[in-house]
Amino acid sequence: MGILDGLFKKRQSDAYSEKRHRPRLSCAIATELTDPKGDVWSCKIVDMSESGFGITTGARLRMGHEVNIIRPSVEARVVWAADNKAGLRIVR
Repeated sequence: MGILDGLFKKRQSDAYSEKRHRPRLSCAIATELTDPKGDVWSCKIVDMSESGFGITTGARLRMGHEVNIIRPSVEARVVWAADNKAGLRIVR
């Protein structure tokens, strides 16, 4: 067993890991979002779960930003963001 094997081995007892891997429904819903500055951006919801969803967008989102999704009408907080993808947790 090498050094990297231990780092990349799936952790069974990690509560965060269990939360993160809840079943997700793949979808493709074109919609718009408003960022913290009030600008409107087009986006696409690519997957959904009980606690949130993943999107692709051209908006520059950062972790902690709160955004409003126009259809469906949802307020969400950015949990992670990289390049043109982001994961959102539903606030209201």
